[in-house]
Amino acid sequence: MRPQLTLCSLALLAGLSLPALGEDPRNEKDSANVYMTGTEVRPTGPIQGDLVAAAGRISVEHPIDGDAVLAAGSIDVRGRIGEDLRVAGGFVTLAGRVQGEVLVAAGSIAFGPDSDVGGRAWLAGGDVAVAGRFQREVKVYARNILVLGHVTGNVHLFGATIELLPSARIDGHVTYVSNTPIKIHPGASVTGKVTREPGRLPMLHLPGWPPFRPLLMFGLLVAGALLLALFPRFSASTVQTVRASPLGSLGLGTAIFFSLPPVILLLVISIIGIPIALVFAGLYAAALLAGFLMAAFFVGERLLRFARQRAGAAGYWARVGTLAIALVVLWLVRHIPYVGGVLILLALVIGLGAMALQAFSHYSTRT
Repeated sequence: MRPQLTLCSLALLAGLSLPALGEDPRNEKDSANVYMTGTEVRPTGPIQGDLVAAAGRISVEHPIDGDAVLAAGSIDVRGRIGEDLRVAGGFVTLAGRVQGEVLVAAGSIAFGPDSDVGGRAWLAGGDVAVAGRFQREVKVYARNILVLGHVTGNVHLFGATIELLPSARIDGHVTYVSNTPIKIHPGASVTGKVTREPGRLPMLHLPGWPPFRPLLMFGLLVAGALLLALFPRFSASTVQTVRASPLGSLGLGTAIFFSLPPVILLLVISIIGIPIALVFAGLYAAALLAGFLMAAFFVGERLLRFARQRAGAAGYWARVGTLAIALVVLWLVRHIPYVGGVLILLALVIGLGAMALQAFSHYSTRT
């Protein structure tokens, strides 16, 4: 990937210069390259260079001659990508031609029957469906994996459940790691060997709370108390942003949440970018912690109102006390079967997005 694309990705995806959210995304051009962000991003025509975009939703229907780096809650790529495709999102669907390599990290990934990938593919997600045509090696890391398409090359699968459906055609070897045997449906074709590698796949689960640990709870409480002491106005304003704009916070938080990991990975791969990657990794971890604590502050404020107290009149220690109760509530929510992890992840993302919105609002008023 070209240096100017990587540098722009850092500035854009890290949220260092976030534009206001609205119906019309901000569009900046550097020669033939295009950088876009907003609530929804939809390029209106072909792009001769690279496309870098972060939004709540991204739709690409027109050709892109260069690379595409996309991060959003929902991503739909139907246009041709002339070089490499790098995607991070919640729900990702691809139905176009990618001439270079593909790297996708998402909760749900679906390649349509018209998709065509010329280079290697690296996919990681919760549920992954691989249809279309892949002309080189494919690696998939997911909870559930479905292979429906034609792969001209070796396939490496790491998942809890793996199935080759009748339409699957593998012109190469299949190597997989799973706690259960692979299911090959009648009609599926594999020209090489199917090999199950030893070892058990660790259980995959959504980010959230681990089993109750007093030291962890105490650490979160101390971190929240420090955040409240150092940034009382910002914390209060962020809680108000969560209440006033939950959907906007969710969209922007999702974009930030899925943006930095692939950028950090690209920096690590470049070797010379490792020091910057370490800095970004630290900032990312701190932002996730602060986002979760902001969500906990919001829950604490709701508890104050439920107790018929005015949140604005509460003192410092009262807010710290409600934070402690909110942390216990969120810990209980985390252990709700099936949906607990999702709810905690949503809370973290909303808190993260609210912080970004509040930071941009503060920056706009000062300039």
